[in-house]
Amino acid sequence: MKIMTLFYRKAKKEDALQIASLITKLLGTCDVKDNYSQNCSRDEIFQKNLKHADNEINNYYVCSFENKIIGACGLSNVKTENEWGVKALPKYKEILYLVVDKNYQKKGIGTNLLKLCVSKNDYPIIYEAWGDKDIVNSKYLLEKCGFKLLKDLGNKYYKNNGYCPLCVNRDKNCNSCLAELYIKDKEK
Repeated sequence: MKIMTLFYRKAKKEDALQIASLITKLLGTCDVKDNYSQNCSRDEIFQKNLKHADNEINNYYVCSFENKIIGACGLSNVKTENEWGVKALPKYKEILYLVVDKNYQKKGIGTNLLKLCVSKNDYPIIYEAWGDKDIVNSKYLLEKCGFKLLKDLGNKYYKNNGYCPLCVNRDKNCNSCLAELYIKDKEK
């Protein structure tokens, strides 16, 4: 039996390409606030994700196995805009992306990456979670890491915000995609 040796660390500039690849492969993109063309190709989505990862690289943690990045999680700088209409949310940070290669999921990697990002949080942290089933994909992970449901965004949130052509499932004929907003309060 081979023991997996995983390495967790702050991301480096040269990690941006692998982070962007993971985001594109697993999510498409989750940035519904950006002005994408509704007909962009996977390569255009990858290029936008690469630019994002490169710009935010100092805010990411990664997990690697055999010198390959298999997971990444980022935390934004302090934000003040509130596109979800949540009252009493003056300043917060937001999880940028949390991605783990499908071959390595269910091994605690996502949990460890999320914990690295939210440890010593001095602002509330928002996580916009989604799922194409009856519950959001990361519900139990979020609850395990101290997040609580803040707002149910409904099952048409992404469709209404023009995200569907940018989704990793964009070639499927989905009818809905559940979206929920979770929050982890700042540590006292």
